[in-house]
Amino acid sequence: MTKAFKLLALSQLVANLADLSFRVLIIANIYLISDSLVSTSLVPILMGGASFATTFLVPLVSKYLPLNKIMFYTQAAKTFSLAFLTVSLYFWPRLPLLFIYLVVTLISLLDGFEQPITVTLMTHYETDLARGDSVLTVCSESVAVIGWGVGGALFASLGIHGALLVTLCFFALATFLTSRLPRVVVIKDSSETTCQTLFKGGRLLYQRTVLKILLGTLLLEIFSDTLWVSSIILVFVTEILHETEEYWGYANMTYSLGIVIGGLVVFKFSKKINKHKVFSIVMSLILAIVMLFLILKVPYSAVFLLGSLLFGSVSQLKEIPEAVLIQESVTKDQLVDVDAVFEMISVISFSILLFIMSWITESFGIKMAFNLAMLSLLVEAGIVFKYREKLK
Repeated sequence: MTKAFKLLALSQLVANLADLSFRVLIIANIYLISDSLVSTSLVPILMGGASFATTFLVPLVSKYLPLNKIMFYTQAAKTFSLAFLTVSLYFWPRLPLLFIYLVVTLISLLDGFEQPITVTLMTHYETDLARGDSVLTVCSESVAVIGWGVGGALFASLGIHGALLVTLCFFALATFLTSRLPRVVVIKDSSETTCQTLFKGGRLLYQRTVLKILLGTLLLEIFSDTLWVSSIILVFVTEILHETEEYWGYANMTYSLGIVIGGLVVFKFSKKINKHKVFSIVMSLILAIVMLFLILKVPYSAVFLLGSLLFGSVSQLKEIPEAVLIQESVTKDQLVDVDAVFEMISVISFSILLFIMSWITESFGIKMAFNLAMLSLLVEAGIVFKYREKLK
């Protein structure tokens, strides 16, 4: 791995830890201030919506600024915004919720640039794309495993002001690290209009058969993955396994831990997986179906924890090769446009499909949700196998 890629991975590890810690602290603080579940629930909604809105602008901004500078400026702006909020809460502990929501929205708007820019920078810094994607996945999911605990521990031990100061240090460190990233400029057609630039990723998606195939598999994959959303899997834990919420927390942790393990496996065998991407995707889908079938037919607590760990692990044998296929299907200069489109479609479709899966679970039971998730994975495997020659 290159020095530049190691710096990128470290900066994203710190930035993700900072973001998750900030999310935990804000949610906890708003709940204490308002004592309202509705007010608290607005935080993730605002974060998701604002982040989605700015993802649409990534291709346009990358036309005028180097990618590394976009990362630095957005991270620096997030740091200053959090510093402003921290100082404000220190002098006015009971700030109006509207003010806090505005700062949260601003920081989330800046967050929207992170994912597509990070992926594009990775392709410039690292030649082994499978290895690069696996490292970024491990960094992201490692934070998911420990981040909620870190944020909660900071809030419990230091209070909101002390915890925000520590989180501000994470933001500042991430800003410093991104300021050291090597320069990467995306070459754009200067004759393109603003509208053409914004919708370039959509045009590429429409024109490239590989991208259309991968979009179809992505939607099927998202539908099956909604099964693992905390609120849905909680139904399985309580109704089928008859376990408590504490066990539910362990289940969420083992799934994220499985993703970390899967990322490490891809990192170890990146050359072989790169060479046999289609085989890796199909086999991972078959193994995922087996895991879901095992969990459903052998409803024991230990089996479920093992199954969720293995399901998370095998998912990376599919998701990372798919990411590499997307990255290889376009030029490096076009990737930021395409990845922004995939990111927006992922966010929209996840919200819609999660609503559908929740309705199915509530109306027909959790077992029906499991069966439909397995069917979705089976159809996805069939599509990948059918178009295997185009995906090579």
